Amino acid sequence: MSTPPASIRAGGAARVTLALALAAALLAAYWWLPDARRAFIKAVVSADGVARPDAAPHLPRGPTPATVAAPTPSRVRVVLIDGVDRASADRMPAWRALCARGQALTVDVGFPTVSLPVQSVLWTGLVQQQTGVVFHSGARLDPPLGATAIPAQVPGSVAVAEAYPYIVHSLGFARTEPAEFTGSKVDAAWTAAWQERALAAVTGPARLAFVHILRVDTAGHKFGGASAEYHAAVDEADAILAELVAAAEASAQAAPPGGAPAPGGDPAPALAPVRWLVLSDHGHLPGGGHGGEEEHLRVVRACVVGPGVAAGAAAATVHLVDVARDLADAVGAVLPAAARGRPLAEALAHPGFAALPTLPIGRVALALLLLALGVGATAWGMRGRLRAAPWWFPLALGLVLISLGTPTLSTPFIYKPTGRDLYLAFWPALALLAVGAGLAARDRAPLRLVAAQLALPAAALLAALLVCGGEVVFVGATAAPVVPRYTAWVSPLFLMVAQACGVVALAALATLVPPRSDRAAPPGTRRSAP
Repeated sequence: MSTPPASIRAGGAARVTLALALAAALLAAYWWLPDARRAFIKAVVSADGVARPDAAPHLPRGPTPATVAAPTPSRVRVVLIDGVDRASADRMPAWRALCARGQALTVDVGFPTVSLPVQSVLWTGLVQQQTGVVFHSGARLDPPLGATAIPAQVPGSVAVAEAYPYIVHSLGFARTEPAEFTGSKVDAAWTAAWQERALAAVTGPARLAFVHILRVDTAGHKFGGASAEYHAAVDEADAILAELVAAAEASAQAAPPGGAPAPGGDPAPALAPVRWLVLSDHGHLPGGGHGGEEEHLRVVRACVVGPGVAAGAAAATVHLVDVARDLADAVGAVLPAAARGRPLAEALAHPGFAALPTLPIGRVALALLLLALGVGATAWGMRGRLRAAPWWFPLALGLVLISLGTPTLSTPFIYKPTGRDLYLAFWPALALLAVGAGLAARDRAPLRLVAAQLALPAAALLAALLVCGGEVVFVGATAAPVVPRYTAWVSPLFLMVAQACGVVALAALATLVPPRSDRAAPPGTRRSAP
C-alpha cells in the first residue's frame, strides 16, 4: 500500500487544524454569548444613556391663538395613574367628569414608555434622549433631577407615591412620601396610610402636589392589560381620583375670602383654587408589559382643569413636553433652554410630529455594510448551492414572530435571563440547522460550512448591536443601548447565534470523519498465497 504524498498529508493536517480551531471558537461563542446577552439586558434596564440636549423632537410651531391667557394663580395638583391605557381612561367616570370641565388631551409620551423616563420628561420638559434617562428601572436617579426641574423651583412641593417610591424620590420634590423606603418596596403600614397622606397633600397649601397611583400598573404587569384584575384596579384608581378631587376642591371652598379666623385672632390665608393635571404615562399590552415604541402604549389620555382653562375636546395629539410647558407656566417655573414644549393652545393648533427618536445615520450605514458583508460571506460559503443556505435563520425569526410576537421593549420575554421562551419558540429551526449542517459536513470545507450557516445571523446580531450602541457594553462603558425596535431584537439574536454556534461546531468536527465506503471488495481479487 503506497504512502500519500507529503503535500496531501500536509493539506489533511491543515484541514484538521482548521476544523478544530473553528470548533473551539464556536464552542467558546456558544458558552459566552448567553452571558453577553445578560450583560446587555442589564445595561438596557439599569444604565442611563448619554444625555444629548440637541435630541429635542421637531415640533411644528405657529402663532399662539389669541384666546390664550396667563394661568390663574392656583394650587396645582398633578395625579398620574400609572399604566392606564386610553380605552380604560375613556371609561373611568371620575376621570371623564373632571376632564369634561377642562381641556382634554391626547398625549404622546415619547420613547421609551417606562415610568421614570416618562416622568423625567414631565418634570423637566426634556425628552428621554435629552436627559439620558431612557429606562432606569428599580433605582432612583443619583443624583435626582436638579434645580432646573419643575419641583425644585416650587418651594414646599410635595409628592406622594402609592408604591415604587424610588420614582418620586428621583424628581426633586421638597418633600417626598414615603420618606424612608428600601429599593422599590413599601411596607404594610405605608400601604394602609398612603391615601390619607395623598389627601393631606392635595388639600394642603402647597403650590405643587403630586400623587402617583400605581395599582393599575402593578395589575398590568402581574395579570395583563386585558385581565379582570387590571380593570378592577382601574376602577379602584378612579375612585381614589374622585376622592382626591372632591377633597381638594372642598378645601378651597371651605376657606372664605380673607381667611377664617386663626387661633391668635388673625385671619388665616385663604387657600387658592385648584388647577388639575391628570394623566397616565403609558398603557399595557394585553398580556402585560410596556416600554416599547408601540403607539397604543405611547399615546395616553390627560387633561388640564382649573381656573382660566376653557373646556375643550382632545382635538389633536400633543407631546408630553407641551404638557410640561403648561405645568411649568402654571407654577411659575422656567424650563431648560433645550426644552421645546409649546403652549397647549399652540400645540393643539399645530399637530403632527415624529415622537420616536431618529437613529444616527452613520451607525445605520455601518450596520447595512455589516449585513452586506454577511450576505457576501454566506454566498461564498454556499458556492451557489441553495440547499446550503442558512434556511434555519429565517425559520427561527418566523417562529419567534408567530409564537411570541414582535420583540419590543414591552415584551417580557426579551428580558428573561435564561431565554427559555425564546428557546422553546425557535428550537425547530435549530433541528433544521443540525440536519442541514450535518449533511453539508460530508462535502464542504469547515470554513465554508461556518460561513454559509453563521455569517448572516452573526452579521444581523452585530448590525443590531451597532445601531443601538450595544457594543459599548462589552468595552466597559455603562451607557444604556436603548433605541426603538433594534434594541429588543438583540436579545433573541444573541440566543439564536449562540445555539447555532454550538450546532455548527459539532458539524465542523464532523468534517473530520472520513467518508465511509459501502462498496465491498469483489471476490477473488485478493492475491492468493503460493
